[in-house]
Amino acid sequence: MIGGVFYLALVYLNPGQQDALRRYENLALPVFRRHGGRFERILSPVRGTGGPPPDPDEPDEIHLLRFETAEGLAAVRQDPEMVALSPLRREIVRKALLVRVDDVPLERYFKPG
Repeated sequence: MIGGVFYLALVYLNPGQQDALRRYENLALPVFRRHGGRFERILSPVRGTGGPPPDPDEPDEIHLLRFETAEGLAAVRQDPEMVALSPLRREIVRKALLVRVDDVPLERYFKPG
């Protein structure tokens, strides 16, 4: 089991903001690191070409975030550098859902073998 405090972020972008999100994340990353945070994974839903439009309930990206302590996320949110990035974030992100999650050992769910 990996230590720390985990959050799953479902990120919904305004149209055409994928590249802008990368720029924003690169600006936010030093703030996360300063407060013991990191991006563990960035996942993108697979979308077929020529198929139906994506489900509006489907996020554009899914981020797995980890902080060393429970106070890390609050510290990031209150950091003056992050507060200054808020207007940029509002331009890029239509909606974001943040859920605190636990790293659950699989042994709880599956029998050995």
